[in-house]
Amino acid sequence: MADRTALYDAHRAAGARFIEFGGWEMPLQFTGIVGEHLAVRSSVGVFDVSHMGKLLVEGREAHGFLDGHSANAIPAKAGRARYTHLLREDGTILDDVIATCLDPDRYLVVCNAGPRPAVVAWLGARRRGDVRVTDLTGAVLCLALQGPRAPELLQRFTSSDVIAMRSFDAAVIRFGPPAEGVRRPGAAPAPAPAVPQEIKGWGSTRMADPRAEPGVSTGDATGEVPLLVTRTGYTGEPGFELFPHEGEGPWVWESLLAEGADLGIQRIGLGARDTLRLEKGYLLAGQDFDGRQTPLEVNSEWVVKWDRPFVGREALEAQRSRGDYPRLVGLRMEGRGIPRHGHAVHGERGPVGTVTSGTLSPSLRVGIALASLAPFHGDVGTRVRIEIRGGLLAAEVVRLPFL
Repeated sequence: MADRTALYDAHRAAGARFIEFGGWEMPLQFTGIVGEHLAVRSSVGVFDVSHMGKLLVEGREAHGFLDGHSANAIPAKAGRARYTHLLREDGTILDDVIATCLDPDRYLVVCNAGPRPAVVAWLGARRRGDVRVTDLTGAVLCLALQGPRAPELLQRFTSSDVIAMRSFDAAVIRFGPPAEGVRRPGAAPAPAPAVPQEIKGWGSTRMADPRAEPGVSTGDATGEVPLLVTRTGYTGEPGFELFPHEGEGPWVWESLLAEGADLGIQRIGLGARDTLRLEKGYLLAGQDFDGRQTPLEVNSEWVVKWDRPFVGREALEAQRSRGDYPRLVGLRMEGRGIPRHGHAVHGERGPVGTVTSGTLSPSLRVGIALASLAPFHGDVGTRVRIEIRGGLLAAEVVRLPFL
């Protein structure tokens, strides 16, 4: 039986249509993929992405351990997050993750749902010295608040200046009911706004521990709870990932929906999450890479910081020097037709690759795709044909992102 998040009953009550994804029963859509997609592009939407793995890596040697297994350099400063690839010795991608520094000896690593068991086992088997890995996935939720009005909405719940947070900043905020807002059951009315909490310049103050016991409130009589927030996202819009523990998660979810009503907030399912990320050319684990590709093969050399040792570096350097590897590129249809995962891509003399992700872009109203093409067939401007329903339809290699 698939796992369910703490918000499953709320999703069902809201009329969600569910699918199984990465071993979890998750909402595919609520009111419709296109409408949800456009709501995030124009205003604000909230996603339950609690199926994502949440791993706490801690210990005196935690930074060196993570950095040595990461293609990108892992930040050592509390309050910074980084997107990276965890690599095997042959340079292939185990998973793409976001690592957030809570303290120089404590990190939250958010991984994908499907690869999570493999990531947990891999990190556990390779750790040495003072390094501990704890899987918090069941105890901590992840809510994505995304869209141009997401900063405005989150700011209503805290005296911390979340609007000033930079991309891939992290902060622990006091999340509480705004005036006339939603109050956590049993909480007293919110007091006058507190002195703004410092977000930059962490000094020696440790960030709040996200390891709250599931089902046990971490709040106080004011109705506020400490909440880890990262300014990241998977849509290309301004936004945040919020990490309440499962006992507070439903209240945080309902509070965002109630307070965001005047902004047009919508519940967003995984269907719109997929179309939003594809318009920005973001990778989907298990689809755009499946454990056999390297960062170079999926248009992600920008992730690799070469001036440091890391697992898989020698294999990547050898591959880079040869240059004879497939490339992940963006394709845009020249007419009608919707490319889908698995569709063959043809050049002048036959098949040259395969679509890894494809859709009809709700924003552009044209078919778009990511495709893995054979070496020397992926230059921007190259015309190809995609095999769709028995026909070969024209497309062009374009620069990413699409939007």
